[in-house]
Amino acid sequence: MLFRQAALPALAVVSSLVLMGKSGSAAPAPVNPNKDSLSFNDSGTRKYAKGDVDGAISDYTQAITLNPQFAKAYYNRGVAKYDQGSYEAAIADYDKAIALNPRYEDAFVNRGLAKDGNSDLDGAIADDNAAINLDAHDPYAYNNRGWALYRKGNVDAAIADYNIAIKLNVNLAQPYNDRGVAERQKGDTASALADFARAIQLDPTDDQAYFNRAMALDDKGDFNAAIADYDKAIKINPSYAEAYMNRAGIKVEKQDWDGAIADYKKVLEIEPKNSSAYNEWGLSAYHKGDANPAIIAYTKAIEFNPRNADAYCNRANVKKALGKKGEALTDYNMALQIDPKCAGAYNGRGIIEQSKGDYAAAKNDYEQSIKLDENAVEVYSNLSSLLEAQGDWNAAITYANRAIKVNPGFAQSYNNRGVAEYHQHDLAAALADYDKALELDPNDEHAYNNRGLALQSRGDYEAALTDYDLAMQINPQFTPAQHNRAWAKWYQGDVMGAISDLF
Repeated sequence: MLFRQAALPALAVVSSLVLMGKSGSAAPAPVNPNKDSLSFNDSGTRKYAKGDVDGAISDYTQAITLNPQFAKAYYNRGVAKYDQGSYEAAIADYDKAIALNPRYEDAFVNRGLAKDGNSDLDGAIADDNAAINLDAHDPYAYNNRGWALYRKGNVDAAIADYNIAIKLNVNLAQPYNDRGVAERQKGDTASALADFARAIQLDPTDDQAYFNRAMALDDKGDFNAAIADYDKAIKINPSYAEAYMNRAGIKVEKQDWDGAIADYKKVLEIEPKNSSAYNEWGLSAYHKGDANPAIIAYTKAIEFNPRNADAYCNRANVKKALGKKGEALTDYNMALQIDPKCAGAYNGRGIIEQSKGDYAAAKNDYEQSIKLDENAVEVYSNLSSLLEAQGDWNAAITYANRAIKVNPGFAQSYNNRGVAEYHQHDLAAALADYDKALELDPNDEHAYNNRGLALQSRGDYEAALTDYDLAMQINPQFTPAQHNRAWAKWYQGDVMGAISDLF
């Protein structure tokens, strides 16, 4: 019999492992059984096999009432209670079975599972050790001890136990799956994929083996193959919420916002109060350009988890984009109250403070964000912009350089550095940076406007007018470019053209 270990809440996208329990076919004979107690025990086993766990527990209880020394009935009731998630009650029944027969190896194996379910990893390992001492050739005990060791962070020892389990029985799928999880943890994707493939070969109906292989394929960037495996896991288990969540994550990578949202909705059909699914739905809706649905999704995420700092921060980002600065500040503050290490909230709050002219507060928030995330390229860029607003051109260039070092493909950093260089009268450097910014982002009206200013400063009015026109094509409401275009026309002697742009 295979028992499933529930996914850990903090590791929603990490694999749920399957632990291996035993049905007790090798259980010792009960002490002085009577016909009626045996009959109830057998009836309970038949009901359990049909999925009637409550009925099975009732029959096992009757067997125990008739014969309180019936070790196997305690064991079987423990199995059924474990299946219901009643770990304490299962442990109590296994305790009784072991007290009646201290050499009841199967009871040690399954009591270890129940202790594991109760987060008593040391107790689980102790029971697995006892089972191994009784039967050194039991692959179940080695596999389950490996899982407990893995959860304790001893990945190498876990792999060693999985190796033994596989050596003892090469046809058990689960040790291959579990070893694959540990190998993936160590970054050995190739070995993990080989083990997941073997697990699937031995048990083509194992949804978790497909799930785990999908994650390994995702690690190597093989998104289509990963989605295919999530599809198979979901086909086997249509209620596999984690598989929908992970498949949605890959669709986000592919910018398939509608596909991702569809998967988040499936998660919420299964788990209607899943705050993370609502939060991720909001992100996809926002990327799609649907601000109001994004806010609704974030609000639902907060409703079901008032401690979801990410949802507050994400809702604030949308409100900031909509110009609702006061509401956005409230959400950023709440995010930071819940999680003082939320780097994105410091950055978002800093942007609003900068827009209000509170440069000291903005600078402090940007610096706090960088302390929490040294690779936050956007924050370096924002600091560069802030220092430009204060006229500190050298410091602005320093932060733009840091942003470029973190991410040479971040266009805004080149634009920022170009602005500082322009004000230092280094037109050649400024033009080179504006060119790079536009190479990376051909739709940046600010970079076209800034390059136009630099070209105009050296007297190249025709080229400047071209850039101003391009800026206006991207954003017809971009008044800085319209104003600058008017002056370029004026200097060329196009007075009527200048007046047209100014008025």
